[in-house]
Amino acid sequence: MVAPGLVNPALVESLPVARIPGRAPAVFFSILKAGKRIPPHTGVTNIRSIVHLGLIVPSDCGFRVGGETREWREGEAFAFDDTIEHEAWNDSEQDRAVLILDCWNPHLSDRERAMILKMFAVSETQRPDRPVRG
Repeated sequence: MVAPGLVNPALVESLPVARIPGRAPAVFFSILKAGKRIPPHTGVTNIRSIVHLGLIVPSDCGFRVGGETREWREGEAFAFDDTIEHEAWNDSEQDRAVLILDCWNPHLSDRERAMILKMFAVSETQRPDRPVRG
C-alpha cells in the first residue's frame, strides 16, 4: 500500500498500477542500507509486474532476476516478473533508494484483469474473519 504522506495520491492514481481493492496498488520506497543484501526470493503471483525506478543509486549496487544481473540507474525504471528468483545487494558505502510499483502484467488482457478482480472480490466474501479493505 502507499506510505501515507510520502507519495502524492494524485500521482499514484495517474500511474498504470494494478488496482485490486484491499490488496494493490503497492507503491513504496525501498531503501537498501550500505553493505546489505536482500537474499534470493520469489513473489507469489505473476499477475503483476514489479517496476523499480532508481532514485539514489551509488556504484556497487546490483540486482539479479533469474540469470540476468544488472545495476540500477538513477531516473531509469525496469520491470520484471517477481515469481522469478531475484535478489539485490548494496556493496557501496551509501544507502540505495528505489521506488517500487506493482503494475499489471502486460500480457493480461482487460478481460483477464476483470476476471482476476472478480476472483479477489469473491474470495474476500469467503473470509468473514478478514475485513474488506479498499
